[in-house]
Amino acid sequence: MVGNRGSVAPAAWMLGLCLTAVSTSLEAASWKRAGGTGVAAGFAGPVGRPVEDAWFSASGTRLYALLEDGLWASDDEGLTWTLAESDPGGVRATMQPRPIAGSPIAVVQNPFRSGVAYALGEHLYRSDDGGREWRNLTALGSDSVIGPWQTALAVSPRQPQLIVVGNSMGLWKSYDEGATWASLNASLPNFPRAHFVRTRPSATRRLESDQLGALDLVRTSAGATWRASPAPQPSSSIPLSERSRAQAVPRKLPEGFEVSHRVWKDGKPISGDLAGCSEEAGCDSTAITSLASNGRLWAGTSTGRLWVSADAGKTWSMLWEDPDRDAVVALWADPRLPATALALVGSSVLRSTNGGTSWFDISSDLPESAWTTIQGDSTAGTVYVAGNAGIYFAQVDLQQPGPASSWVKISGNLPEAEIVDLDVDARRGRLWVSLPGRGVYWARTPQVERALQVLSAADLTTRPAAPGSLLTLLGAQATSVRADGRLAPILDSAKGRTQVQLPFAIAGRSVRLHVDAEGTSRLVDVPLRDVSPAVFVVGGEPLILNAGTGSLVSWTQPARPGASVFVMATGLGAVAPPWPAGVPSREVDPPRTVARVEANIGGEAARVVASHLAPGYVGIYLVEIEIPANAVPGSLQLWLHAEGKRSNQVSLVVGR
Repeated sequence: MVGNRGSVAPAAWMLGLCLTAVSTSLEAASWKRAGGTGVAAGFAGPVGRPVEDAWFSASGTRLYALLEDGLWASDDEGLTWTLAESDPGGVRATMQPRPIAGSPIAVVQNPFRSGVAYALGEHLYRSDDGGREWRNLTALGSDSVIGPWQTALAVSPRQPQLIVVGNSMGLWKSYDEGATWASLNASLPNFPRAHFVRTRPSATRRLESDQLGALDLVRTSAGATWRASPAPQPSSSIPLSERSRAQAVPRKLPEGFEVSHRVWKDGKPISGDLAGCSEEAGCDSTAITSLASNGRLWAGTSTGRLWVSADAGKTWSMLWEDPDRDAVVALWADPRLPATALALVGSSVLRSTNGGTSWFDISSDLPESAWTTIQGDSTAGTVYVAGNAGIYFAQVDLQQPGPASSWVKISGNLPEAEIVDLDVDARRGRLWVSLPGRGVYWARTPQVERALQVLSAADLTTRPAAPGSLLTLLGAQATSVRADGRLAPILDSAKGRTQVQLPFAIAGRSVRLHVDAEGTSRLVDVPLRDVSPAVFVVGGEPLILNAGTGSLVSWTQPARPGASVFVMATGLGAVAPPWPAGVPSREVDPPRTVARVEANIGGEAARVVASHLAPGYVGIYLVEIEIPANAVPGSLQLWLHAEGKRSNQVSLVVGR
C-alpha cells in the first residue's frame, strides 16, 4: 500500500493534463435554410410576396423584379437572382387604365406583336384583336392559377411570346403568351412576411402569413417546402365598430382570441378597455398590441400598459405602465411557469417571475433597435430578442429575480434582413426564424453550443454524483460553485470548463449546483447517490499504477498475476474519519471509504486490499487491488463495485 505522495505523482500529473485539455468551442450560430423562399400553395408553383414591378433590359438578356425590399435581377430568366445596385431602366410596359366587365383594370400592349394586348386585374386577360375580345388566361374555377391582382407585366424583346407577370402572390412566367405558367418564386427572395403559430407541438413548425393564412412545413425527398394549410382561417368575429385600426395590432394570438382595445374570446369581449380608448385619445391609435396565455392572460398595449388576468379574463389588473408610453411590442408567457413572463417594451426587455406584480428591466447592454419579437426558455435560462439588428440572446434566470448576462449577437450567417419572428424548440435545441423574402432558417440554440454540462471528472461522462465527487463543469469558467448552499471548492477554472469537488456533507437524491460564471448565475440539478464509482481515464487509458513501482500500467510495464495495482477513482462517497472537501488527503493513514468497494478483473472477483483517499490529493480515491494469481495474460476488463453501483469498465494489461 502506498503511504506517500510520490508513488501516485505520475497518475496525478496525467490527471492534471487531462483536466487542462478539456475545453469547449463556442462558435457563432450556423444557420441553415429549412425551406425554399417560395410557398407552394396550390397555384402553378411556389408563391411569394407581392411584386411591385417587373421588366426586361433593352437587350432582353436580363429580367428585373422590384420588390418591397429592393430590386432583383436575373440573367437566366428567373432561375437565379442577385440584388441589383440601381435601377437600369429597360423595356417597361405602358399601362393604360381601362374598365373591363365593370372592374378597374390596366391594359398593356405587346410592343413586339401587333394586335396582342393584355389586361391586368384580378385575373390576367389576353386579346389578339386589339381589345375587342378578351380571354381569361389565369382562371381556375373562381380562383387564379397564379394568384389574384396582377400588378406588372413584362414582354421579352428576344422572345415576344415570353411574358412575365407580377402580382400579389409573386412573379410568374409563361413561354406561350399565358397558355401555361411557371413560378419564379422558388429562387426569387420573395418569401411572405410570416409569423410562427405556437398552438401545435414544437416538433412541427407552423407559420401564419400576411398573404396566405396558415402555412405548414412539408418535408419532401428534395428538401423542405411550405404549402398553404387546408384549414381556412376564420374571419374576425369582432364587430367592425370595435376593430382597432392601429398599425400595431398583433398577428400572433393564442387560439380563439382576438383583440381591439379589448380582449375577445370566441367572439365575446372578456375585458374592458385596456388600451385607453377615450374620447380624447380616440380608438384609431390605441390597441392591444400583444397577448399571451399560460394559465394567466397577459396583455400589452400600444400605450405601454401591461395587464394580467389570473381568472381567464374575468378580472384584469394593470401592473405596469411605461413612463414614456412606448408600445408593448411583444409578450412571452412561460408555458412551464405560470408566474413568469417577458415583455418587449420599446427597446427594453422586462421580466416578471411573480405573476406580473413586479417587472424588472433586464436589457443590460442590449443595443437599442426596432425589436419585433421575444422568446424565452426557462429550462435553459435563456432569452432571445430579434428584429432589424438581428438576433441577441442572454442567460437569464426565469425562475427567480436576478440580473441578465451580457447580450450576445447570434445572427451568424443569416442573410441581412428584418427578422419577423423566431421560435424556440427547447426539446430539440433549435431556434427557428422567419425572414421575409428569404425563407425559414434554423440553428442550434446557444445552450446546445454552450451547454453547462456536469460530468464525472474521471471519464467525462454523465452519471450521478456522490458526496466528495470530482466534477467537470463544461461550458462555464466558474468563479463560485455552491452545492445545496454549501461551498463546492473549485480546483481548476479556465475558459469553458471548471473542476469542482462536492462537499462530503451533502445528502439526498439530487444536488442543486449554483454556478456563478461570466457575470451571471446558472442553476443545474444533478442526480446524487451515496456512491457513484468511476475510474479515471486519460487519453483513453485508465489511471492504474503498479503498486511496487508507482508507474502506470501499460503494455511495456504490465501488471503481474498475484501483484497489486492502484486504481485511481472518484465517486466512492463518504470516508472515515470525515474529511473536508478541497483539502488534500493526509499522507499517513488517509481516510478510508465507508462503503465497501469490490473489484472484478477479467470476469472474476479480485481482492480489494484497501480503499481510501489518495494521499496528498483532493477528491481522488486510491483502490488497491490484488490481481488474481490465475489471471490470463493480456488486456483484461476491470471495474469497481460499491453498494451495488458499478463503475465504468477499463482495460488492465496483465503480463506473465
